[in-house]
Amino acid sequence: MVLIDTNVWSELTRPKPEPRVIAFLAGNRERCLLSTIVLAEMEYGIAKAADPMRRSRLIAFRDRVQTICGDRIVAPDETTATIWGRLKAQLEKSGETIADMDLLIASQSIGAGAPLVTRNLSDMARTGAAIINPWEP
Repeated sequence: MVLIDTNVWSELTRPKPEPRVIAFLAGNRERCLLSTIVLAEMEYGIAKAADPMRRSRLIAFRDRVQTICGDRIVAPDETTATIWGRLKAQLEKSGETIADMDLLIASQSIGAGAPLVTRNLSDMARTGAAIINPWEP
């Protein structure tokens, strides 16, 4: 299984999505996990969309992603909470920060033992999560 970050799903909404990202998702369709944190970020994007047509497209996209993932939608659990708390404290001690939503997604990835598929290497690599960057060859 692999946990797909918001930026990877969002790539598919671009006019010309990166072919490597499309190929990665197509080849791993049955292995994709969708975090409820990622769903929350999608909902935020939908709520922010001023253009009704864009909002409709984003809603349809969110629905399609949920259909693709089916029963592989995962919510944070106690393991995620423990990992998040330890990582947050560790980062603060070293004077670093990562946005809470990103840290929750990374914590889910670590707790599930599922690599995190993301382009956000600058933040996510500092968490210790196994990272896959589908933009790289």
